[in-house]
Amino acid sequence: MLGVEYELIRSRRRTLAVTVTGGRVIVRAPQGMPAERILFFLESKQDWIKKTVAKQSDPKFAALRNGSAILVDGKEIPVFYGAKKDEERGGAFYCRDGRSVRKLLQSSRQLLLEEEMFSLVRQTGLEPSDVQVRDFRARWGSCGSDGVIKLNWRLLMLPADLRQYVLIHELCHLKEMNHSRAFWNLVQRFCPAYKQCLRRLKEYAFLTNLYH
Repeated sequence: MLGVEYELIRSRRRTLAVTVTGGRVIVRAPQGMPAERILFFLESKQDWIKKTVAKQSDPKFAALRNGSAILVDGKEIPVFYGAKKDEERGGAFYCRDGRSVRKLLQSSRQLLLEEEMFSLVRQTGLEPSDVQVRDFRARWGSCGSDGVIKLNWRLLMLPADLRQYVLIHELCHLKEMNHSRAFWNLVQRFCPAYKQCLRRLKEYAFLTNLYH
């Protein structure tokens, strides 16, 4: 037996799928699929399901719990999972699952990230060849030797001053492609409180593990 409670949602889909969000197991199955086949599928996935449920019970994953709040533009916005479609309504996010948060957040807020970046480009005089928003698992951004800056979309969840620090950090790599004293002096020129930002940023490292 699986030993884990789950919610079964039947629809016109053709395949079986299971997701775990905030410790809540949701199974999506075709309308006429026999219960025995669904159970067999779940039993084949039970190690992954139990491991994921246990992982998400960690307090660091509180943002994945139904009705919990995520930080967006420095404000807390409640997130409710299991919705039929992804939408922002009444000051809250309604999402199908955790992965949908990325799509909704990017569609409604990515312009903010781009505007902040180009505002800093004007302030610093440091201009990338391109800016791309990506899905990184362990970092907030990167700057390549080709001048392309790639940013983690989860920056949208950070307080504004920390987000600005990360953008400045990557812009400074356009001039100093290392972490030398010259690099940090340049960062300090545009972000005098960068040391405090670095310390505080570590408190938000867990965000890079959310919504994959």
